[in-house]
Amino acid sequence: MSNQQDNAINCNPNKKKKDLYYVHTLIAFAITAIFWIIPPFEPITALGMRCVGTFLSMIYLWTFVDVMWPCLYGLFMFGLAGYAGEGYAGMKAVWLNAVGIDTVMITLFAMVLFGAVSEVGDTEYIAKWFLTKKIFAGRPYVFLAIFYACCFVLSALVSPITELIILWPIALGLMKTLGIERCDKIWPYFFVGMFLVSTLAQPFFPFMGAQLIPISAFAAMTEAMGNPMDVPIVSYMLLDLIMTTLIMAVYLLLLKFVIRVDVSKLKAVNPEQIEVQMLLPPMNFQQKAYLYMIPCYLIMLLIPNFIKGNPISDLLSTMGTLGVTVFWVLVFVIVKWNGKPLLDFKEVAYKQMNWGIFFMIAAAVYGANTLANPATGVVDFLVKVLQPVLGGRPEWLFVLLMFTVALVITNFANNAAMAVTLLPVALAFCQQLNIDPIPVAIGIVLMVFVAMLTPSASPHGSMMHARKDIYSTQEILKIGLPMCIITLLLYSFVGYPLCKFLLAVIGA
Repeated sequence: MSNQQDNAINCNPNKKKKDLYYVHTLIAFAITAIFWIIPPFEPITALGMRCVGTFLSMIYLWTFVDVMWPCLYGLFMFGLAGYAGEGYAGMKAVWLNAVGIDTVMITLFAMVLFGAVSEVGDTEYIAKWFLTKKIFAGRPYVFLAIFYACCFVLSALVSPITELIILWPIALGLMKTLGIERCDKIWPYFFVGMFLVSTLAQPFFPFMGAQLIPISAFAAMTEAMGNPMDVPIVSYMLLDLIMTTLIMAVYLLLLKFVIRVDVSKLKAVNPEQIEVQMLLPPMNFQQKAYLYMIPCYLIMLLIPNFIKGNPISDLLSTMGTLGVTVFWVLVFVIVKWNGKPLLDFKEVAYKQMNWGIFFMIAAAVYGANTLANPATGVVDFLVKVLQPVLGGRPEWLFVLLMFTVALVITNFANNAAMAVTLLPVALAFCQQLNIDPIPVAIGIVLMVFVAMLTPSASPHGSMMHARKDIYSTQEILKIGLPMCIITLLLYSFVGYPLCKFLLAVIGA
């Protein structure tokens, strides 16, 4: 691994804040204690106050301290609060219900299965396939479009962090080869655009990654409110793909016709140079198997949504996302190549399993369920407080306000946690305004991943702000802030109606 890559991984802009670890921890404990002591705010019940204090302390800890142990702390405190019953039976019920949901199990197996895609080196071949297309030779904006498409695919399949680690050195090598220097105007626009598409692509697959947290929370909340709903996979993915394509098209059009950056040096892009830089051996059987697995996996998930009433679609419907994921894990641990299983579950899990995400899904979904439960009175309280702001507003203004709040707070706090916090409010007002909550929920989930303006916006946001050799804070804000605003407007006035249209036409 190159020094540049090492710097990208190890550089942590928040190191100076480590001495505040115990301060933030004590503040979180104080938040819990205050809500457990003070009298309830009507219509919140005493149980609701304990659940709110626990949930807010988890959000604070996720934002300023850590991910892993705050999840354990939160579930422990929900048990003490008596949410699932009194005594040890209530404590046991919290853990069984939180960790035993299918989403948590999907997360476990999906992180291993798709983590293996990176472990066997397939991501490098995917990047090379995109970047060596002769179509962009001498066509700078075609080159940018294809490069950003490569960013989208890798970020969606694996993660923005892995995608940046792979493509940063490639991009820097291209800049050097083409004679593009740090002071050239195209430099910051190229790299900020690269990061923008990466963060927009992150939530593309609703069945893997941090986006599972709010999506699962939405299902749990609607079930608790007596009207169970699920986010439709096909409509969700199509919306994210179309909107990301639209946003990046607007970005490129702004570069060409409004900002008018000098892209003359990009005309010298030569696919043969990239071929030399990314000299890879022929793909082996293991790498091909994982590469073919990805479309097969997606097809198996999508078939029950399009084809119904036959044994295959019925079987896949019975399997669901969890069954399909476990099926492919079984295939790869059973089939051997060169005397070893195609998937060494223990080794890949050791390297790729993110226990923070695993337990955050459990804690966030369970916490969201407590907030949505009528027994706590939290939703009624939020509706009462926000009624002057959101109540009685036209649908378009309500959507704009919800998406704006999602965009603002996600750049200062944990993305998934902020979505989980906003969803019960959105659900309550959707019910009041007689609006379909699914398009609003999808919009909130996608908006909270537009996280790039601060180091605390996301883990990959910290990576971006840490690379002072590539980006300055001023450049990130100068380019990123207008694009965040454009993204907000496009999602509010194009994405939201488009989502309603997709749901009406596709439904799944």
